Amino acid sequence: MNPRILIVEDERIVALDLSHTLEALGYVVAGIASRAQEAIDEAEKLHPDLVLMDINLGDVADGTEAAGIIAERWRIPIVFLTAYSERDTLARAEATCPYGYLVKPYKLRELEATLRMALARRRAELAIETAEERLRRAVDAAALGVWEWQSDTDRLETSGQFARIAGAAPARLREGPEAFLAGLEPGIRETISEQLDAGQPIATTLRLTGTDGKARWVDLHAMPHRDANAQTTRVVGVISDATARLEHESVLRQAKVVFDNSVEGILILDPECRIVSMNPAFTTLTGYGQDVLGRNPLEFLHARRAGDTLGSEVFEADQRYWSGEVMCMRADGTVFPCLEQICTVRDAEDRAVNHVLTLADISALRQTEKQLNYLAYHDALTGLGNRHLLEERLTLDLEAANARRQRLALMFIDLDGFKLINDTLGHAAGDQLLQAVGQRIQSSLRRSDLAIRMGGDEFVVIAPEISRRSDCALLADKLLQEIRAPIQVGNESVAVSASIGIALFPDDGTDRIALVKACDSAMYAAKGRGRNRYSFFSRDIGEQVQARLTVEQGLRRALERGQFELRYQPIVSLVDGRVDALEVHVHFESPEGGTLSSERFMAVAEECGLSEAVGGVILRLAVRQGARLHAAGFGGLRLTVNVSARQLANDRFVARLDELLSQQGFPADCLELEVTESTIQQLEQSGTMLGALKQLGVTLAIDNFGTGRSPLGLLKSVPVDALKIDSSFVAGLPDDTNDRAIAAAIASMGLGLGLAVTAVGVTDAAQHAWLKELGCVHAQGPLYGDAMTADALPEKLKQ
Repeated sequence: MNPRILIVEDERIVALDLSHTLEALGYVVAGIASRAQEAIDEAEKLHPDLVLMDINLGDVADGTEAAGIIAERWRIPIVFLTAYSERDTLARAEATCPYGYLVKPYKLRELEATLRMALARRRAELAIETAEERLRRAVDAAALGVWEWQSDTDRLETSGQFARIAGAAPARLREGPEAFLAGLEPGIRETISEQLDAGQPIATTLRLTGTDGKARWVDLHAMPHRDANAQTTRVVGVISDATARLEHESVLRQAKVVFDNSVEGILILDPECRIVSMNPAFTTLTGYGQDVLGRNPLEFLHARRAGDTLGSEVFEADQRYWSGEVMCMRADGTVFPCLEQICTVRDAEDRAVNHVLTLADISALRQTEKQLNYLAYHDALTGLGNRHLLEERLTLDLEAANARRQRLALMFIDLDGFKLINDTLGHAAGDQLLQAVGQRIQSSLRRSDLAIRMGGDEFVVIAPEISRRSDCALLADKLLQEIRAPIQVGNESVAVSASIGIALFPDDGTDRIALVKACDSAMYAAKGRGRNRYSFFSRDIGEQVQARLTVEQGLRRALERGQFELRYQPIVSLVDGRVDALEVHVHFESPEGGTLSSERFMAVAEECGLSEAVGGVILRLAVRQGARLHAAGFGGLRLTVNVSARQLANDRFVARLDELLSQQGFPADCLELEVTESTIQQLEQSGTMLGALKQLGVTLAIDNFGTGRSPLGLLKSVPVDALKIDSSFVAGLPDDTNDRAIAAAIASMGLGLGLAVTAVGVTDAAQHAWLKELGCVHAQGPLYGDAMTADALPEKLKQ
């Protein structure tokens, strides 16, 4: 394309002639202007390649002023064509940096040469400007700061993003290299200064504190230039902000530490799910090494059945994360449970670039869960099921039995005599005994049956799909036989029996709670019938157990609320008919209404472990009320109170009784404690205990003598003061021959041993006369008055 030239000439003819000349030389005349302002306007509009400018335009402003404006604004080359060449004119023209100066008249060849050289120079400048612009853009794109130091000026020149990176405005950096080096840390500052002095190239990353006071990391590159005398004359360098890169590298290093040292196995996959890298933990966990690189882990890692697609859904285009428990296969073929997580790494355009798969071995966790689950449903001592398993299994078996219209048997087993062995040989021996019994119960059952240890010495058996009561009886007989066989516990061979209660579904209960309750009731019935036997549930048993439960609950409430009432039955002298003593009877209000006497509730108290607490309350009330009677003028009157084996077995019983008597001011010799023959037998140190009571001053009597199974030699070893003939031997007197013989034998033996003998249950005068003649000292019964309240006693005693 031919160059375009703007002609500025105020003489029209000269301008047209010049235009024809230029066109003849092959140039394009873009326009002609005759005034300075017109020249500026045309230059802005036409943007010619060159302006051929006259100086004297006959205008206020001459051509040099217009040339200066055009050159500055649009960098268009100016060639002056004028008739003037004075020094002043040349000076003004020189200030605009023209590309040529021709003095009229000129030769054509001079014009052509000047124009060609001016355009050539402009093309060279444009090439340089383009290169510089390209370099400037590249520096900006690379976020670089360029700096240069020259020795002759001793100034630091900067460009690009130097100020942003170094933290200072360019004006602050035109103070020589020391202004830049001052921001470096002392150690690196001296090193770089020495390298510059030695003319060595620099390439390093360092910490720079800018003049704004902020520290940042930068990459520094510099090249010194030296003269022939090895003196550094110039240093050119670049800096770039390295803070983000170093932070990223730090994160990568941290990630690598995590990757290399994680206890979880980690796989990095490419977009096609092929393994790119693996961490050491993956190899340790699975046994797979570098040989699986490039393979899809779903092909070999999971222990799957044919057709499984586990894990593949995570690689769908819209899936980003998947987590689940899977079974993985090691290189040696072993299988183990894993918690697997797969996540997808996506780029800025949401394309999958990697997948990360992590594996955590949860074998120990599953084993612990299995153990905890076992412990939650099994007894730790015997290995049998526990209450939780009973609830779940019985519920399921009842549902199945109901659906199939079948019977189900539930057996409640309670050991007889276990407490004695446990207390005698110790808890370790008791645990061995329970383990042996549990094994025997388990070995006696069918595969479909389930044995449960409820706690203590109580066991339960669930026997589903059992159709006849006779089958239940056979199983119960087998269990009783197995349980009562001798068991070796340490160096001792011991034996226990069992009482078994049996309840059937749906006969005795249609749900779990009702069936367990019926079974428990039947077990208590078996115990009541002599133990070492089984008993099926019946309605009568249920009513008896309910009545017993009612009494037990009433006892507990009476203890909490202090609702016991004492009544006193007179004991008279058969010699003179005076009331010498009072036997304490206890009553409390039943929850169902009515008053219960001690004859009805003390056996229940003994069974449920309340006899000691109840006996203690009775003894305290009796001593307190006895002290009031003495204070009311009835001194010397004795009180007789029954005490249980549990009370006497307490090592603190004698001391507490002594303290009670002292507090209430009741004489010890006015208190008589009544014990049964069985109570004396249950006490290991009965002689010692009763002796301590004798030393305290209280008197002791054996109640219901003759009804127990104690040997008569027992009377030689225990310090008792009296015997009481049971009412069952008095009822037939004086006509029944057997009653006369037994009563006479007891009275004779008691009197022979120096013991006072009291007859119980005397109802008529004939009995009174016969017993008096027999030598009995005291008697009590309806003939002398029923038990009465403490308020009614004074009137009775005055009679």
